[in-house]
Amino acid sequence: MFDAVVYIGHGSRREEGNAQFKRFIESVMEDIDNPNQEIAFLELTKPTISETLEKLIARGAKRFLIVPVLLFSALHHKLDIPEELGFIQRRYPFVSFKMTEPFGTHPYMIDLVVKRIKAEKHEQNTAILLVGRGSSHLGPIQGLQQIGRKVEQKSGIPVYTAFLKLGKPSMEEAMAFLPYRYKKVYVMPYLLFTGLLLEKIKQTVFYSKDTFDICQNLEFDELMRKTLIKRMEEARDGEAVSGNDEPERKEGSDYRRRKNSSA
Repeated sequence: MFDAVVYIGHGSRREEGNAQFKRFIESVMEDIDNPNQEIAFLELTKPTISETLEKLIARGAKRFLIVPVLLFSALHHKLDIPEELGFIQRRYPFVSFKMTEPFGTHPYMIDLVVKRIKAEKHEQNTAILLVGRGSSHLGPIQGLQQIGRKVEQKSGIPVYTAFLKLGKPSMEEAMAFLPYRYKKVYVMPYLLFTGLLLEKIKQTVFYSKDTFDICQNLEFDELMRKTLIKRMEEARDGEAVSGNDEPERKEGSDYRRRKNSSA
């Protein structure tokens, strides 16, 4: 059983994006049976991971479920968050952590992309351009490509992937050749919340609106809430990393908040 749950967001320069994240996590908290649930951010806003963990440790928490609210496992999931957790463990050797997997290619995420496409698509001879941030790690690149293939299978519409920063093809490269093949292309921003990257996509699509239309981004949909809870349920069993480097086997428990009706 965990003493506390910490949800870690990336953080945004735009308060609107941070507010969207907080509203989403509050909706998750309502369904989780743990009295100690807090939010932390990797960068750009506060509270930091260390600040949140130290606050909970001061309350008496020792066993933590760490929930990175990230699309894929890359630098933040593999390095940045573990480094922060290691820093805390050196200061407080009695604490232990278990970290969930990111959203990844969970079937609910496939369903969410299909949902966004169906809300916009109204024409024949169309394609979908799924646009992600990109990464220097192969995992997020391959993850988005896998999502694209599964969406294509479910929707029966050709799906292409492109990237804003790191990864090929770039969004601009994809938008250059797709009009030669399709009458209409629906651009689906595979991004969590409002921010500079989403604005870049919207502006680019606006100037090419004869061929391209934009779908709503992920924006913390109910399907994402269900995915996050599933990831937490997957992590509830197994070994937690303890401060003295000796794994502790944790007993499984139901994280869903018990309703008034009997289970």
